[in-house]
Amino acid sequence: MNTFNTTQFIYESMAYSFTYDLTKLPREFFKELAKVVDKRDLHKKISGFLENSVRKFGVDKVLGIQLEDAISIVEDLVDLQIKNLVHEEDFKKAKEKILFVPHCCRKYMDWRCKAEFDPECSSFFCNHCSTDCFANHATELAEENGYKVFILPGGSCIKKIFERIKCDAVSGIACPEEIKLGIRVAESRGLAVKGIPLTKNGCSNTQFNLESLKEALT
Repeated sequence: MNTFNTTQFIYESMAYSFTYDLTKLPREFFKELAKVVDKRDLHKKISGFLENSVRKFGVDKVLGIQLEDAISIVEDLVDLQIKNLVHEEDFKKAKEKILFVPHCCRKYMDWRCKAEFDPECSSFFCNHCSTDCFANHATELAEENGYKVFILPGGSCIKKIFERIKCDAVSGIACPEEIKLGIRVAESRGLAVKGIPLTKNGCSNTQFNLESLKEALT
């Protein structure tokens, strides 16, 4: 059994200094944001709109975080959607794709998880031990669509994997800020990218929307 510094990797995977659960927000909030994202000529005016939207829907109060933190999350979500739109065509054309999954979405974070850890690429590989595990669901969906899947304990592992694995496009599940960092690394290597934001972050039991992932992978 391979071992690694759990505390170090958990620290690396926590991009925000606060936690959130986006499932508490109404669908209408995200629909309104999506309409703005579609109009790419509004990017320069979007900051004021986003702050007004956060205040209008009381995002900070719903999530139980500071107003500036709520605005930060929403700005990152919009930036992510814009990037997804920019890379959309190249991503569809790509032949070799990989998916990065955060290890914190595993059902178990201890010996009960049967995923194998490979120190060569600093990644877990799912052995499908729990049918209700988000990492398991993500792995199955991705592999069905021809993706190579890496379950990462921290964002610092990405560069190591890129050095070992050849691909045309990369998709990643993470909090929006962590995805932005990954996108910069991928773009520096000329790769098409697509991000799927976590709907609930933290050090464990993180979540993402399975339907959104399914749509993103196909």
